[in-house]
Amino acid sequence: MSFETAFEHSTELFNAALEEFIEKGYEQASINTILKTAGMSKGQFYYHFKTKEDLYLALIAILIARKREFVGTIMRPEDFQQDLFGILRTQIRYGLMFARAYPAISRFGESFVREQGSAIYKKALAIHNFENDAAMTQLIEAGVARGDLRDDLPLAFIHKLIAYLITHAADLTDLDQFDSVERNLDYLITFLKSGLGRSG
Repeated sequence: MSFETAFEHSTELFNAALEEFIEKGYEQASINTILKTAGMSKGQFYYHFKTKEDLYLALIAILIARKREFVGTIMRPEDFQQDLFGILRTQIRYGLMFARAYPAISRFGESFVREQGSAIYKKALAIHNFENDAAMTQLIEAGVARGDLRDDLPLAFIHKLIAYLITHAADLTDLDQFDSVERNLDYLITFLKSGLGRSG
């Protein structure tokens, strides 16, 4: 559910929640503090959200939508003329541009990774993962049609592997250092291409 313009104080709620979750993490974040910062009453909040969890998951959905919109806006037709791995590499590069353009959202992403292993982290990943992502499925199917992928492995396995590694890419790098992030994500795509790409 996108709530940024759905009701009075929604933008303030978005910004207050973002900062509170960044500063304190999910468990320690306080709805009371968020509402005080946003200038919003408890009654109005609970009319739209049942729990802190609902707010957190809605916030993640908004941030993912913003990133997709950003990347979709700057992707050029020629970017899609590459093989699957080139397209993934380009999308990651544009995603890092988004992180640089919106540092608060990037900081929230870092705080989310620190939730790893918690119930809220698992729930969020179950909802937002690339295995069930229509755009990722489309990219892989187009890659198969172009002959980008080796044909001695089941497509379902290839899809699961790519989706899993992209979903958990943040585990492979130091999120505090952009150069490290970019380098390690590039290594990931190189690894995927060497292992899953059609040789010759």
